[in-house]
Amino acid sequence: MSSDEKKPQGGARDESTTGTRQHRLLGALSFALLAAWLLMLAPLPYSLLSGLAGLIALVLLIPLIVTAFREGRRGMAIFSAVVGVPATLLIVLGTVTSLVFYGPTVQREECVRTAITERAKSQCAQEAQESMTDWITGLLGG
Repeated sequence: MSSDEKKPQGGARDESTTGTRQHRLLGALSFALLAAWLLMLAPLPYSLLSGLAGLIALVLLIPLIVTAFREGRRGMAIFSAVVGVPATLLIVLGTVTSLVFYGPTVQREECVRTAITERAKSQCAQEAQESMTDWITGLLGG
């Protein structure tokens, strides 16, 4: 009986360790997602760090999904995979897009920052769109 009593305690310790690890991963994931969101609101070049935070969130999300599947929490795992993975990939894709269009985006941000009226801000948006179109056309050799 003595050996049977020790098994649940050891199993309880393993569950506690796994639970603690999951809580740490979940806390780190929440922090990474919050950081990514706040960094996306920041001006360039700081907003480019949101892609790094998004990659960190994706790396933290994968073990949480795998653990949820293993523990039989399929609904949570599927929801996390269907919502979490695309969300983190969109954050990274947004950063890549900002890198590709860095020049025109910086020009637009500077223009909007100095614009006083709404008309001037809309003019900035129009000029940025034309600048991006010209940049793509030049890139493709047209």
